[in-house]
Amino acid sequence: MRVLVRRCWGHLPAGGGAGGRSGPQWRALSGLGGSPGGEDGGGTRVREKPPWRVLFFGTDQFARETLRALHAARENKEEELIEKLEVVTVRSPSPKGLPVKQYALQSQLPVYEWPDVGSAEYDVGVVASFGRLLSEALILKFPYLFQF
Repeated sequence: MRVLVRRCWGHLPAGGGAGGRSGPQWRALSGLGGSPGGEDGGGTRVREKPPWRVLFFGTDQFARETLRALHAARENKEEELIEKLEVVTVRSPSPKGLPVKQYALQSQLPVYEWPDVGSAEYDVGVVASFGRLLSEALILKFPYLFQF
């Protein structure tokens, strides 16, 4: 399994893409809390390649399937794509809980309840059907953010 990560929240090259418009592409961080391959300003080394430290945000069945794929990538020791995988979800009124939380607990992944996102350092943020707006300050903590 291959995991693609798109950098975002940076300045685009001059002219953008075709016709001056930008299409899906890698975007380098530029003075926004981190710099690929360098220091993030806090003395933390930003990784340019796997294995990644991933923080996943999600709630429902769609997000659970995304989390399941990330977990499978973490368990695949041949490719070493993901070193650490932790989960953020929201509280549920149901005693059964949300699908993402159920899967994370079953898979023995660390789980945080929004707005708690833990205090560890991450390379990649993955947001899938989360239902909450992430603050700019939180977004800028991730050198890479994948959202769908």
